[in-house]
Amino acid sequence: MIGDAAAEWGFELGWKLRGLEHALLGSGWKRDGRPVPSASGVQRFTLIHWPVGEDTRFEDARYDGLKKRPPQGCEVEEIGGRFGLRCERPGARLLEAVAELCGEVRAGHGLLMTDLGVEKLWEWSADGTDGWGAEIVGQLLLMAAERGPRLGYGVDDLVRFLRTAAGPGPAGVVRP
Repeated sequence: MIGDAAAEWGFELGWKLRGLEHALLGSGWKRDGRPVPSASGVQRFTLIHWPVGEDTRFEDARYDGLKKRPPQGCEVEEIGGRFGLRCERPGARLLEAVAELCGEVRAGHGLLMTDLGVEKLWEWSADGTDGWGAEIVGQLLLMAAERGPRLGYGVDDLVRFLRTAAGPGPAGVVRP
């Protein structure tokens, strides 16, 4: 009981420190204790394969191909016992880079990457298209991409939902 509370407190503290680091350093990873700025048009993110309702582990044979030949710009990493990719990929915006990589992994390995590592989805940051807020939006979209089809919704249904729910949008917002 006390151990669980301590572990939960430790996790909460770590998460808050991650948020603070993110706010102070942006999305640049720290190497040798120094933040590394990302080049223009390059996005940094971590993708995790953590399908809802499945107890997948890093050692799962499904990941063997990705472990042998990770996508360009990505390194394989065990994240909380799960399979993950820490990536620096080209993309004008974070969601573009994430979508491109997810499509590549899905086409080449049959896996739908489901997680950007965001746990507190109710938190928010209006820090632009490549910041913490974009990671939260990306996490929600990956969850919808995985869970919608399990309920019988197709990709077209999800896109239609977003277009309808968002409406015509405020002036100045460009929509494809």
